[in-house]
Amino acid sequence: MKAAVNVFLFLSLFGLNLIAYRIHYIVKVKMTWHDAQKYCRKNYDDLSTISKEEAEKLSIYTDSVYRLNWVGLYRSSNIPEKWIWSGGERQPIDNWDSERPNNFSENCGGLKISTSKLHNIPCSETLTFYCMKVFGPVLVNQNKTWDEALDYCRKEYTDLASLSSETIMEEVIYNTITSQTAYVWTGLRFMAGHWFWVSGDDLQYKVWSAEGEPQCPAANLRCGALDIEEKVWKPTDCEERHNFLCLKKP
Repeated sequence: MKAAVNVFLFLSLFGLNLIAYRIHYIVKVKMTWHDAQKYCRKNYDDLSTISKEEAEKLSIYTDSVYRLNWVGLYRSSNIPEKWIWSGGERQPIDNWDSERPNNFSENCGGLKISTSKLHNIPCSETLTFYCMKVFGPVLVNQNKTWDEALDYCRKEYTDLASLSSETIMEEVIYNTITSQTAYVWTGLRFMAGHWFWVSGDDLQYKVWSAEGEPQCPAANLRCGALDIEEKVWKPTDCEERHNFLCLKKP
């Protein structure tokens, strides 16, 4: 059965300095939390991550008949006091309703429309739910050369990602903790005597290693990678294989 959806577009707090935002969809079919997660991951990106502001706006624009809806919040199996967003974002979870979360057998999160607050609910309950599409840097856990990564990003997304502001760098550093390689490829490239972002973004914000920006790197060190541990950019052999960051746009 094809689900009926309404779409809501809100700027997300994590991406105000980047073309990065979340589009939310309410799916008007009742499912368990885990089934809703599977549905969202198949048809969108994931169950919705929501800020306090987004919760308020969703509550305004959602028909009151859908009084309680799943979002992408669940309790950590290792640390019961910790709650996690299904999409992996570090969006603060500061919007619980009074006396919530209150039951260690209610391990999934939903948004109560009448209060714009989060509730913990048994994951087996069937509710309507919010899915989201996210636009911004995406970590790809595949090992490719720089050129292979560029081809992949341009085919599957938009381009290799530009880390063109401090806000973007902070978000990317957090989101690359799941990287399987110490370096991740970015869209940084050296040609014709200068470094540039292949996406065309301005190269004003710079975070090179202590050695500084390489003015004339060796022929095999003309691709830019992010050193995750040191949180800096480094000229890297373009033939090395690393995970990489793609830029996802509408």
